[in-house]
Amino acid sequence: MKELSERVLFRLLWAMAWSFGRMPRWYRYGVSDVLSFVLYRVLRYRRAVVAGNIERSFPEKSAAERLEIERRFYRHLGDIFVETISLASMTESELRRYMVYENREVVDKASYGRSLIAAMSHYGQWEYTIGYSLFTDHPVKAVYHPLSSRMAEMFYKKMRSRFGTEPVTMKAVTRSVMREIAAGRHPIVALIADQTPPIMGVKNFIRFLDQPTAFFVGMERMALSFNMSVVFMAIRRTSKRGYYTVRFTLLYDGEEHVAPDTITRRYAAALEELIREHPEYWIWSHRRWKHHPDAERPYIG
Repeated sequence: MKELSERVLFRLLWAMAWSFGRMPRWYRYGVSDVLSFVLYRVLRYRRAVVAGNIERSFPEKSAAERLEIERRFYRHLGDIFVETISLASMTESELRRYMVYENREVVDKASYGRSLIAAMSHYGQWEYTIGYSLFTDHPVKAVYHPLSSRMAEMFYKKMRSRFGTEPVTMKAVTRSVMREIAAGRHPIVALIADQTPPIMGVKNFIRFLDQPTAFFVGMERMALSFNMSVVFMAIRRTSKRGYYTVRFTLLYDGEEHVAPDTITRRYAAALEELIREHPEYWIWSHRRWKHHPDAERPYIG
């Protein structure tokens, strides 16, 4: 009975999201403006976390400048919500307009004869990258962390697989890559690599946005284990609301002999450069710096 009720609720949620996505753009972004106001002014959603993260990351900026980043971030957060919901009914032609890949030849070259990791972040509109499967013959896998809500899990899996991308959990991605390689295929693994790892997974801390920061080591381990190339996806918002561009930068070619943490450092440097361009488009509400260096997990700078 519980499973049946969850499926009914899921279908209702999907129908509502589909209907919302077919509303005029002016209406959807009007909802975004209201939502942003409520999150920022009424609910004060993680205001202290956001302000603290911005202050530590930009100590050179004035209080007024940091406050402006904070305000713009909440406006962008509303856009992320309505744009993600709208993916339930977004057409292929719409997604191609809203997310433009400027230099796909970098991926084509880096994935020729080998698998590839597309290293992303919570910047811009990362959910729109589910459409990259429209531009390649490689199987595309989007790595995600399972959600505690079964209904939300069903919703996001269906939404993220609409254009051919396969959602794969973090625990299952290695086995999935191995199966593809054994079958003679070279997958593209889309991986959001700026999340905070659990403390038991932290090996050391590197410098990122002027502070010691822990990163997942899984991306680098996977790249080295399977000789996968790694590209960084810089997702930038254009001057037109709801439209984004992507430029790829090669971080690792799958063959270079590198010292430990090199790939992770290159990713962190590329992400920091992107964030400093327009900091309001990164998700500052995550508790990104809840872990700190100690004797077991040193700060290597």
